Amino acid sequence: MRFTGLSALFAFVMMDTKLTMKKDLFRKSADLLYGKFNTEFNALLVYGLRIFGAFLTFLLQIFLARWMGKYEYGLFALVWSCLIISGELLSFGFYNLIQRLIPEYRVQGESELLRGAIWGSACSIVIASIIASCLLYVGLYLASTFGGLSSIYTTPLMIALLALPAFALSDYISGIGRSYGWMVRAFAPGALFRPLAIMGLLVGLVALGFNASATVAISGAVISIWLTLILSFAVTGFKIPEIERRGSRKYKTSAWIWAALPMMMISSFELLLFNVDVLMISHFLEPDQTGIYFAATKIMALVAFLNFAIGSAFNRKYAEAHASSDHGALETIIQRSACLTFFPSLIMILFILGLHEEILSLFGQGFNNAEVVIMPLAIGLAFRAMVGPGERILMMSGQQYTCAVIYLGTVILDICLNIYLIPIYGIEGAAIATAISFAFMALMLLSAIKYRLNILSLPFILKAKSSTS
Repeated sequence: MRFTGLSALFAFVMMDTKLTMKKDLFRKSADLLYGKFNTEFNALLVYGLRIFGAFLTFLLQIFLARWMGKYEYGLFALVWSCLIISGELLSFGFYNLIQRLIPEYRVQGESELLRGAIWGSACSIVIASIIASCLLYVGLYLASTFGGLSSIYTTPLMIALLALPAFALSDYISGIGRSYGWMVRAFAPGALFRPLAIMGLLVGLVALGFNASATVAISGAVISIWLTLILSFAVTGFKIPEIERRGSRKYKTSAWIWAALPMMMISSFELLLFNVDVLMISHFLEPDQTGIYFAATKIMALVAFLNFAIGSAFNRKYAEAHASSDHGALETIIQRSACLTFFPSLIMILFILGLHEEILSLFGQGFNNAEVVIMPLAIGLAFRAMVGPGERILMMSGQQYTCAVIYLGTVILDICLNIYLIPIYGIEGAAIATAISFAFMALMLLSAIKYRLNILSLPFILKAKSSTS
């Protein structure tokens, strides 16, 4: 009996040891699989969120165009473009910088610097956006009183200024969410909730008897932006780990400002590159032409969102690979992101080219005139997608100054081409200018990544490697 009891005890201990070993092996295997596929899962998740968000935004644009008509929709397009550019400028690049600093400080164990970066950046954005809103309001008032600027522009622009602090801060909070890999929390407020809130508020304003105008539409957008900020705080701001929110803080103010400055320039130049054509058309042509062109850009934004989604999903991996000086891992990540950007973008472009007439007809009468700009914009976006999220690669690898110079050159080229081509060819000239600028930017980004990082960011390289291995 004693021998049998000892045998049973020994058998139980051995079985428990084997189970523990199997659990450890399973846990390690899961960690390896998660580390290998987490980025792809995040990319697919962001793909889904951005595509669904782009679909909601697309429905919003159709609703606005059919509700307001070409003229008022063109005014809305101008004010909305100004709001986006101003909001991005007022983030001072901290929106992008924080996506590099959080992974770096977490890898290095610099909790005090991490807390300082998070809170210091947020306070800077809030103070600067409030001051800038007041100064811009005074400037618009003087321009309308003494400069003869029409009230059809000043009234919606003044209303839009109320949203600047919320717009800049909500984008910054989204950047924090992406840094931690919280893709749903980072994207859902801006990509999903905001367009739904705008549509709901506008339907309510119309039901209350308000006229269909750009001023009413911007008013609804302002309210929705503040609601988006509240939601972002709830799902992301309060989710930051306690140890990284509370405690002593250290600041590298000058270093962060010098690092954020080129990122601010890059983001601003990127937004200018996507909106300068709308601004130039509104200067040279009537608001109805601006509305027609803006509708076409919103259709092609379905392609541009894919590039943005992949860049956002891979930002943290770029920064971590660069911080650990792992050139092989960085090369693999860059080439994989190029594949995930180019091929889905190409499929989307072909789909839009095949159905562009039917899609444009959804916006209402007169918007079919935008079909002349679809092909040039599609060619330009194909060139841009070929190098993947090249600007994100450079920024997360410490090459933000190089990226800023490339964007500056591209914006200058785009402005010059628009000034020359729009008076001759109208909205088609603006599309041609944008396509040429995108091709130039893609070539410069490809050359910079090769020269600075010794990596070729093309969607065909990874396939070639896999086929030869």
